[in-house]
Amino acid sequence: MNLTKYKFTIFLFLSTVLLGILEAEANVELAFNNRVLQSNVINSYPFQETRKDIGLFYDFSWDKNKKQIIIKRDKNNYPVIRFSLFDKKNFPQGISVQKYNDLDLSKVSDKIIKELNKKNEKAKITLNNNKVINLKPYIYDYNDIKLSSFNLDYINNIDTNRGLLEISFRADFTNKRPELNKFAKGLLKDDFYQAMNENAPYPIQTVEIKEYKYDVDIRKGVNTPDVANRSQIDFTYDKGEVRTVRQESGIGQFRQTFDFKNFPFDKQILKIKIASGARSTANINEAWPKTGKAAVHFITPAEGAFLGLENYLINISENYLKEWTVKNINIESDEIIVENFYNKYLDKTHSYNENSIDLILNIERNSAHYIYKIIIPIFLILSIAWYVLWIPIEKLDARLNTSIVALLALIAYNFVFLDDIPKLNYLTALDKYILLSYIWCCIPTFMSIGVSKFIVKNQRKVFIINKKLRTWLGVIYLLFTIQIFSF
Repeated sequence: MNLTKYKFTIFLFLSTVLLGILEAEANVELAFNNRVLQSNVINSYPFQETRKDIGLFYDFSWDKNKKQIIIKRDKNNYPVIRFSLFDKKNFPQGISVQKYNDLDLSKVSDKIIKELNKKNEKAKITLNNNKVINLKPYIYDYNDIKLSSFNLDYINNIDTNRGLLEISFRADFTNKRPELNKFAKGLLKDDFYQAMNENAPYPIQTVEIKEYKYDVDIRKGVNTPDVANRSQIDFTYDKGEVRTVRQESGIGQFRQTFDFKNFPFDKQILKIKIASGARSTANINEAWPKTGKAAVHFITPAEGAFLGLENYLINISENYLKEWTVKNINIESDEIIVENFYNKYLDKTHSYNENSIDLILNIERNSAHYIYKIIIPIFLILSIAWYVLWIPIEKLDARLNTSIVALLALIAYNFVFLDDIPKLNYLTALDKYILLSYIWCCIPTFMSIGVSKFIVKNQRKVFIINKKLRTWLGVIYLLFTIQIFSF
């Protein structure tokens, strides 16, 4: 009995302590949220910093060996431009920079390159086409939202007929909030907290995952209408720095453009686009929000996003797609450009530039089904038709009957696999092969009918022509087939 009372007393004590800790943490969260809401920071877009430099930004790449993000470089080790704020004409995305003033950038580290471009000074930039551009520093607001993680759980479906990719995923977006640090100082500990007010500036909601449709029954995120099922809105405080956290999860559907020219040996590039949701521009009249300065908005992957995608490839125990194999996954920068964008607020048309990233899935079709059930059977049917040319030329009835039966068999078999072939307004490799086989299947019939007029007058000459055609046309067919399927 005494032991039971002792256990109950310990349980009661621990429960009281735990409730006290949770209540204290809730009070801390509430106090922090109240500090923020009572200030004026929620009325302005949370830029991370104001800069004054030449406005050049270099692209990113993933070092698989070192497991870290580095500056993207070309084959000559020159850094590649991701975005230019003040001179888009001379610095399009993808162009490389050879020199900063007289410094060869292929021989310096990423850290030095980043420091150079944050200097408040004029710079002479030499491009990889040897063009020299002089840039001046200007003031602008800057924000870079991080895709801190992207866990690809499953690729559920690749619907080539509807042009859709369906995946199950979990993604986290984080954003540094230096303007909130003063409210957290002395109050928060290094920990993970929940925002207590839905109207608070948590998180940055401009970031948009470009989905085909947002199905609230299978998706959980900040756009979910039902507050009870909406994704958790949190913030972290770590080493004196506040970051907001936004989570998106569930099943997402994304429109895709497929290229079937090499079908059924095709390789496809699938894209999941995530946009920053705000325009980057040097024109202060077109910038959003209006602060009287130019603005740059980025969405950039962190190491966790790359590692999450790598883990998907590592942990694939079974290919649930069957028809496809995922060969590689990567994240690349992109820029959404609309030349004639109508701004309803300014009531005018201007160009629109929005920085984004693409999650790239390189997939390859498993073509064994098409080889064994379409290509080889067609070849066998054609072989039967072609062997007609070995039947003596004087046996016209046998030649015609065999060749016509083979042609009809090919036509009939075409209806068997008709649903396995995409219906397009251009010819795929398999379409070309089938069309070529139809033509070659008709040749024995044409030859048998054609030579029937001359077989009595000059049988030897007809025999020689038949022998040469069955050999050389067969070789030509094989050469055409190799050309069709060599990519």
